[in-house]
Amino acid sequence: MQPGSDILWIFGLSLVVIIGAIALIDLKRMIIPNALNAALVVSGLGFQYASQSKFPLLAIVGALSLTAVFYAIRAIYLSTRGVVGLGLGDVKMAGASAVWLNPANLPVFIFISCASALISLGVFGRHNSQFRSSGRLPFGPFLGVGLLASWCMENFTNLGLLAR
Repeated sequence: MQPGSDILWIFGLSLVVIIGAIALIDLKRMIIPNALNAALVVSGLGFQYASQSKFPLLAIVGALSLTAVFYAIRAIYLSTRGVVGLGLGDVKMAGASAVWLNPANLPVFIFISCASALISLGVFGRHNSQFRSSGRLPFGPFLGVGLLASWCMENFTNLGLLAR
């Protein structure tokens, strides 16, 4: 799919709207609704099919693999620390986000998501009384930042690891 393609811009707009809704809700209520994760998966599968004109098996395998990794991280943290460190909504969103990307770009997605969360925590964490009192940081907005940056890199620049 060419960067100037109308369909690319339409899918990009839907991605921004879904991520925006997820970020607003997660920041306010510390949850990511299943309906929005489902919308992220369905629109991502639509994007993959539209851009490749074939069933997006590689994207699905990448998404399932990333979901399993995030779930394992959640389980290990819970078993060692005794508290939930990564919500199930975040696990589902990571997997849903992976549908949008070439699996080779998933490390970039994870890096940008984690780096943006750590930077935000360093900059705003000290001044945010809600974070100081609960010790909880919603990860959905940062997964959204990572997804948008990775997806744009993959589709609008030559920086993607693998071209479509």
